[in-house]
Amino acid sequence: MELEEVFEAARSKGCAVFIAYMTGGFPDAERCAEILTSMAEEGADVLEVGIPFSDPIADGVTIQEASQIALSRGATPRRVLEIVEDVRRRVDVPVVLMSYLNVFIRYGVRRFAEDARARGASALLSPDLPLEESDPFKRVLNQARLGLVLLASPVTSNERLATILDLSDVFTYLVSVTGVTGERREVPVTALELLRRSKRLRPERRVAVGFGVSSPEHGRVLSEEGADGVVVGSKLVSLVMRGTPDDLREFVRRFKASL
Repeated sequence: MELEEVFEAARSKGCAVFIAYMTGGFPDAERCAEILTSMAEEGADVLEVGIPFSDPIADGVTIQEASQIALSRGATPRRVLEIVEDVRRRVDVPVVLMSYLNVFIRYGVRRFAEDARARGASALLSPDLPLEESDPFKRVLNQARLGLVLLASPVTSNERLATILDLSDVFTYLVSVTGVTGERREVPVTALELLRRSKRLRPERRVAVGFGVSSPEHGRVLSEEGADGVVVGSKLVSLVMRGTPDDLREFVRRFKASL
């Protein structure tokens, strides 16, 4: 399935899309492919795969640790694309790639976009891509039939937020807090305020909320507030680090049910 189809199917059922994140190549290439496949099998609608970078400015300690482990075990952008291709052979679930501008520029943006699409990716997001520099980036991606997902935060002005919502392909990623990724006990008020602002400004545009989403209860709250998608990252990475494969599968099943 394509990303657009997944969101349309969820909307027709009155539920939010479950976007499950995992660091590419963590804990190693083989197990990463198995983990991504298992999350899709248990209900994840979209897989977000991070390409490890040595200076992940938007990531908290859990994902930073996973990135360092992946890098130490040979993870590269090309290897992560191979993992994506492997997973896409196993499950019909769209993949969104996440990394930082240096990774794409070093690889070559056009070449990366073409290779990513050929391996089965549907879209790309980069936390350090400035809105003002996104147009040429977006054109290159779109020429390769790859979407660009832009991010907005609680401090994004209404004018800027409207522009981000208009320019994003398929959905916009709403960052719940002015901080880094990591598990949290409650859905931040800032997340709900940003979600409501987005829906007032552009009710027809799709938005997914991430950063700190850590429990099925969080998923239920965000879904009821009108989020078109909900992103879980650090919690899933933590379960791989400290839990068992069954723990991960059970969490994915419960989170999916909350939406």
